[in-house]
Amino acid sequence: MPLSITHPAFIRETLTGILFCLLIYGVVFASPLLGVFVLLFLPLPVLFYRLKLGRNSGAFIAAASFFILVLMAKGFAFDTLYFGLLLATGMVLGECLERHMSIQKTMGLTALIAAGAVVLVLMIYTISQGRTLSALMTDYINQSLSIAKQLSPEIGMNQDMTQKLISSMMIVMPGMFMISFITTLWLNILIIRKILKYKGITLKSIEHLNRYKAPDMLVWVFIGCAMALMIPTGPVKIFGINCLIVLMLVYFFQGIAVVSFFFQKKNTPMALKGFCYFLIAVQVYVLILVIVLGFFDHWIDFRKLSASRK
Repeated sequence: MPLSITHPAFIRETLTGILFCLLIYGVVFASPLLGVFVLLFLPLPVLFYRLKLGRNSGAFIAAASFFILVLMAKGFAFDTLYFGLLLATGMVLGECLERHMSIQKTMGLTALIAAGAVVLVLMIYTISQGRTLSALMTDYINQSLSIAKQLSPEIGMNQDMTQKLISSMMIVMPGMFMISFITTLWLNILIIRKILKYKGITLKSIEHLNRYKAPDMLVWVFIGCAMALMIPTGPVKIFGINCLIVLMLVYFFQGIAVVSFFFQKKNTPMALKGFCYFLIAVQVYVLILVIVLGFFDHWIDFRKLSASRK
């Protein structure tokens, strides 16, 4: 039964959740390079306490942490809005997991809600700023590049190169945002599964992630988007590029699930598994191989999941 909001344990643990969020803010602001990785786990305190103490605690942690962030930043900006999105993501993930939704539904629903929220917030933000989204994004990328040059002065880039890079980033920005967001979802689900398992709690919906399989129709969406790349230019080609970026991540997850499945089946030593995962992380050719593995798993069914379901 959820604790009352006046119960000392509820107050103590809710404050602990807020403290964890503030700690993540501190790392992000103190060390931007390290902060890029630490920020991925901002949904985790909200998610954990949402599952442990209930909806009130999760909502209070998310709202209070965001309010403090706005005070620290002295207003709204792209960064603060993204932080807010990650805090809200912890709540949505908690709602989905408590309802024992499948991993596909949990990821898909959370990503759709996030995409809708981003579109809505961007519309409101651009109207309030009295500028176009393109102009705001160009300023934001310029600002990010300036910070990157300050952190790594050896980066040499003239104005022409900078403009070409900004133009390219503007094209792939939606896809890059979605793969960053979906990766964040995946990492937080992996960690919360470990935490719950440590506490003796098992959620069947996320217990067997190495049996993950993307919906069948996505194969045809992938092929359709690949064909859209043949169009010389225009919105259809840009849409196809961004969809392909996201779908490659989806098939990466399926490929890594296949790899994990056979590691478990063959009882592979931890050291060898760690080495293989390290190779996947640092070698782009191995990473592409995993994506291809996930894509062709649709037809070959390496794990024989169809037979096991029958």
